[in-house]
Amino acid sequence: MANIVGSVGSRALGAMPEPLPATVTRMLGSLRQVMEQAPPFTAELDVLLLELHAKLRLTVQALQAELSAFDQQLDVLEKSLAPMESWIHQWTRLHQSLTETLRSAAPEPGSPAD
Repeated sequence: MANIVGSVGSRALGAMPEPLPATVTRMLGSLRQVMEQAPPFTAELDVLLLELHAKLRLTVQALQAELSAFDQQLDVLEKSLAPMESWIHQWTRLHQSLTETLRSAAPEPGSPAD
């Protein structure tokens, strides 16, 4: 940037009366030093992106760990409830069987009783 400003203003420096050209030359030299000492913007952006990526990666890993723990808890709960589910299905089958048996054994209305 200092070089661009210096090249644009170099023709104008010759047309300026003294002490202006010396002052402008010192100012451009100072600007060049500041620009050389400042870290490049891309380096700061790279650091920001790396930090952001690292934080997001950690967040995703934490969420994956939580989901894995929930999945394990769900598996334990399902295995704990499996016997009860089996018993409920057996009870339902028994209930249906008894209901059908009692209906078929019951005398029909209007039929002679034994």
